[in-house]
Amino acid sequence: MAAVMARCSVPLTSRGMLCKTASAAMSHSVCQQCLRTFVTTRTSLAGHNKWSKVKHIKAVMDKKKAAERTEHIRLITLYSRLHGEDVKNNPQLANAMSAAAKASIPKALVEAAIARGQGRSATGSQLEAMTFEALLPPNIALIVDVETDNKNRTLHDLRQVVKKAGAVASSTAFLFSRRGRVVLKSNDGALTLSDLLEEAIEHDGTEDIEDLGNGRYLVWTQPSQAMAITKALANKFELEVEESDIIWAANEDTKVALDSTDSSQSLGDLLAGLRQYSEVKEMFANVKQGSIPEEEWERIEMHINL
Repeated sequence: MAAVMARCSVPLTSRGMLCKTASAAMSHSVCQQCLRTFVTTRTSLAGHNKWSKVKHIKAVMDKKKAAERTEHIRLITLYSRLHGEDVKNNPQLANAMSAAAKASIPKALVEAAIARGQGRSATGSQLEAMTFEALLPPNIALIVDVETDNKNRTLHDLRQVVKKAGAVASSTAFLFSRRGRVVLKSNDGALTLSDLLEEAIEHDGTEDIEDLGNGRYLVWTQPSQAMAITKALANKFELEVEESDIIWAANEDTKVALDSTDSSQSLGDLLAGLRQYSEVKEMFANVKQGSIPEEEWERIEMHINL
């Protein structure tokens, strides 16, 4: 409560003078007629609140755009690798490029993705595949698949990122298994799991097939046979290829549940730092969600290949 003295409503004895009561009591109190009281309340920081909401919305939208851009680039690289870089003879690549253009993906990124699918850098240099392994204490293992035209430079850069995040370059491959993973989609919905299984067993290297629903099927293969099986099944049933990769699948008994915000924050920072390098193709980690919030898990999930 705040009180202030205003002009007295009692008639003045002389112009510009306070009432006698007020004058006599000035040093101690003010008469009620000379007193006006005002209730004051704390002003809410509406502007600050609004800006916090704006920043949150912007962060969500930026994350969504980054995920969309990564997906466009991944598909362009995939279709270039599967069917060649000539768009006249590769309708899937042409469609992927058209979708990227509509999403305002920079032309330079599209051209680099096409070249990468052919094993070249954006400058035309031959790319060399390599694997980078790291351990984030106490027990989070990471494998990074890299394609680079300068192995020494890339190793140096990645080691710096790992060191800054509090991790160490260390052997972790023994915690994972190398597998071929193919995701195929039947757009007309006529294909059945039995049909796909019957054809798949005719091809050496097929390990398992899972029905993902909505006309999508996951085919596990031996690494060396992933490409051949992808082409055989896609051509046989006129299927859309959504994924065709050789991955590092974390062994089930080595997976670490992320229950700590500190752990998820450290891992998220490390993955984001590594993802800044165009040489990084895929990242794999032996983690599962645990009890961390969904928002924190999404930050991890957007960077790693599960």
